[in-house]
Amino acid sequence: MLPFVSLIIPTLNEEKYLEQTITSLLSNDYPDNKFEILIIDGLSIDNTLEIAQEFANKFTNIRLISNPKIYQSAALNIGIKESKGDFIIRADAHAIYDKNYITSTIHLLQKGVYENVGPVQISIGNTLIEKAIAKAMNSKIGMGNAKYRLDKRGVFEVKSVWLGAWKKETLIKINGFDENLSISEDFDLNYRLRKSGGKIAASNSIKAMYIVRKSLSGLFKQFYKYGFWKMKFLMKYPKEFQPRWMAPPVFVFSLLLSILLSQLISWVIFIPIFYLFLLFLTTLYFLVTANSIKDFLSSAILFLIFPVIHIAWGIGFLIGFFYWNCKTIYQNI
Repeated sequence: MLPFVSLIIPTLNEEKYLEQTITSLLSNDYPDNKFEILIIDGLSIDNTLEIAQEFANKFTNIRLISNPKIYQSAALNIGIKESKGDFIIRADAHAIYDKNYITSTIHLLQKGVYENVGPVQISIGNTLIEKAIAKAMNSKIGMGNAKYRLDKRGVFEVKSVWLGAWKKETLIKINGFDENLSISEDFDLNYRLRKSGGKIAASNSIKAMYIVRKSLSGLFKQFYKYGFWKMKFLMKYPKEFQPRWMAPPVFVFSLLLSILLSQLISWVIFIPIFYLFLLFLTTLYFLVTANSIKDFLSSAILFLIFPVIHIAWGIGFLIGFFYWNCKTIYQNI
């Protein structure tokens, strides 16, 4: 007998993406009477609420719920509380889901080996800029060695996974998501889940595609937030530190030093030069392996995309270091 499943979608100004996200979930091969979709909205000011309400009026298994705290960590906790299902699947609005997404997810969870499962993240885009961003996010130079983005194995254990799905009792047992984190709340939850003895897996049989940001400014804001809140996460769990996270802040810091102290520490300039040279070689590889004119043009933009990702993450990380430490000192006075 198939279990009842609750899909939770946190939203905030997602008018450009929400319709295709919900449509893909409604097109799943899982029986309509066996799942619900909870759209938890953080006070959107665009047409997100209108789109969500239209779906809720048309489909009895869709509910629209307000999230006055705005952050997605709070939205997820509201969803857990309001959910009717024994299983919970997180489904962000920036994604399109394969027709067997729910079935594949529940099938893997029911095996009882893993307490959290999710897809391997594949980024996609339509315009030249979006395609370039997607290429960067699907590469090691763009995103490091995160297994849940790059691994080609069927099912494999990871420290954290994109989106996620759990038994509801698992989330209740570890007290849900930390609402003090507006970003990196998934890393935090997965850390606590692993410490409680749970295992996490990514699977290439659970298929979803992540829709990238549409502009360089949107990409910069996204990765700035990632870096800023990653520092908050590391202050809470310093043992979770990964060396690859230091590449962007080292690049940014050396770039600042080379500008401000070029006369005193002349050798520092070689760090950002070497870094940019690696980005150039990576871009050249994509150009050489391009299989169409559009592919070539989007690859050429990578030399701009890579620095935006790394500089934004690095700046966010460094500012987060000073902000969160100063805040901690102030609170302890």
